[in-house]
Amino acid sequence: DVTPNDRSDDGISPLISLLQPFRFFGQTYNQLYINNNGYLTFDWPWYSYFPYQFPGYGGEDLIAPFWTDIDNRGNGFISYRQYSSGSVLTEATQDINQYFPDLSFSATWVFVATWDRVAYYPYSGTETSFQVMLISDGHFSFVLFNYGTIAPTQRYAGYDTISSTYHFSITGSLQYNITSLTYSSNVNVPGRWVFRTDHGSWAVFYPFGAGDIENDRSDDGSSSVIYLLHHFIFFGQTYSQIYVNNNGHLTFNGQFHSYTPYQFPGYGEIDLIAPFWTDIDNEGNGVISYRQYTSGSVLTEATQDINQYFPELSFSATWVFVATWDRVAYFPLSGTVRIPA
Repeated sequence: DVTPNDRSDDGISPLISLLQPFRFFGQTYNQLYINNNGYLTFDWPWYSYFPYQFPGYGGEDLIAPFWTDIDNRGNGFISYRQYSSGSVLTEATQDINQYFPDLSFSATWVFVATWDRVAYYPYSGTETSFQVMLISDGHFSFVLFNYGTIAPTQRYAGYDTISSTYHFSITGSLQYNITSLTYSSNVNVPGRWVFRTDHGSWAVFYPFGAGDIENDRSDDGSSSVIYLLHHFIFFGQTYSQIYVNNNGHLTFNGQFHSYTPYQFPGYGEIDLIAPFWTDIDNEGNGVISYRQYTSGSVLTEATQDINQYFPELSFSATWVFVATWDRVAYFPLSGTVRIPA
């Protein structure tokens, strides 16, 4: 059954025990609180009605679909419900597989909190509706924001973690009279934002391995020419091809076998991207591989990442190129290093 929060200004739910643990950027939680002012917390209730900008570098994990000063004493209904079977799990499974098709996801638990036609303090009679969903299969975890009718106000929307190791702010947060949440999205569904949250610091890498094209095992080797599925603009130059050079760098106009890095600026004649330029020899161990993406969860993840780091751009990725040096050895020393580019 749906459980309501009390009607109050700056109120909060009692402690809610979750039917299934929820993973949130390296932390695993078995409980949470619904704060009337438009956010969820895990360890303790929080009554703040004045949003601050993320990253906040605080000591609390925070999920904020719509953090503002809400007062539902006059009108509006705040409620929550957990699901472990039924049509809501089916719908959540379909949604997540649409946005992250590489995961073969099957939801086993969904938590839904809804703010239905709530009013802002002290403006009784305003009506704003939004929702936050936590979705999990016991391994993968997702947060989903849904937005309905939004009355103008200053608010904050996104999430923040302990010490702000991970954080995200939806464009327009803390601006006055912003109602665009009803129409904006990071998954091409107006009024919906979706985030994968199960990974912590161990999951910096984008997917690699199965499906990648591997470079030959060689000392100072390189890929053959790789034709890009999408033109790439690099400081005024537009490229349609690239080379993945074993020694930890990318070039565009030809292979580059140099194993001795020089200091930048080098005042040379080639454009060069060097995530880890050194003398690498993968003849004995290690795999160097690459892959291009034009659809799927990698584009969704890249879109989320870029919008987190450059929130003013409203970016939506249409192409991603990933090159990975996985557990490669240095010449002539044994040992491992893993490098994404």
